[in-house]
Amino acid sequence: MATTVENLLEDPLLGLDLATGSPGLDRHVLTAELNRPCLELTGYFDEFRGERIQVFGKGEVTYIALHESLPELGDHVARILSGDVPCAIVTNGRVPPRLLIERAQEAAIPVLTCRHSTTKLYKRLWEHLDGEFAPQVSLHGELMDVHDIGVLMLGDSSVGKSECALELIRRGFHLIADDMVAIKCLNDTQLMGRATEMLPYHMEARGIGIIDIRLLFGVAAVRPDKRIGLAITLMDWNEVAEADRIGLNETSMEILGVAIPHVTIPVRPGRNVGTLVEVAALNQKLKNLGINTALQMQEQLRERMADPGDIDAT
Repeated sequence: MATTVENLLEDPLLGLDLATGSPGLDRHVLTAELNRPCLELTGYFDEFRGERIQVFGKGEVTYIALHESLPELGDHVARILSGDVPCAIVTNGRVPPRLLIERAQEAAIPVLTCRHSTTKLYKRLWEHLDGEFAPQVSLHGELMDVHDIGVLMLGDSSVGKSECALELIRRGFHLIADDMVAIKCLNDTQLMGRATEMLPYHMEARGIGIIDIRLLFGVAAVRPDKRIGLAITLMDWNEVAEADRIGLNETSMEILGVAIPHVTIPVRPGRNVGTLVEVAALNQKLKNLGINTALQMQEQLRERMADPGDIDAT
């Protein structure tokens, strides 16, 4: 994936303004990584990353202003502003040096200005670009917001995922995606799920057909995206070798290199799967707060077994 310099200008949170002409606004940003060309201004280019946005902070702008008369500085700036460099950004509301503007115009590379500090710009640019370049995958399943826990429901076709999702929506919980869930890994630690662009918030209900959740239940029944905090696999009762009846055997599922808690719920006629999914989400919420009921029960049993007198008294 790639964005353009023009897309950066259109984001109001970045607060960027164009200091040069329109040529180069269609240049592609190919990475979320940024570069401050401190050493490059002095002529050291061994580790130069020319595919990154070049950020000129207070130090770089001051260096250019103090050494503008050096003939080699113009060559260094021209080399910085060459190749695949998308653009240059001058931070702290400073006026770009004349030398920087001239070399940028010669190379048709836009120079942008920003009123934010360099640190704040780094943070906001990273947040903007990380989503663009984050690794992603699509999984067949349902994504629900249940008690503020992003629950990814997986399982074979016709196991009952959509019916379970409808039951949860009827109870007031929120649909993120049906059938196909687009997942991105942000900051190498967070899995964000959303619906695919084709027919978002629509659901296939077997025997009824395609339904629009927003029209049936209202806009409050849907969410654009959600961080995934729990994966639940719905599996036919006869296919589950041994169901976990206590909860001590905690398992996880890895998606895009990030492990999330995972439980398997056996499905058969008569079981209220919607209730089980809701309870699983609430139980995970307790675990996130450091409360593990199964471990607490195990510890209480150990204490009782370690004190025979206590057992005799009962």
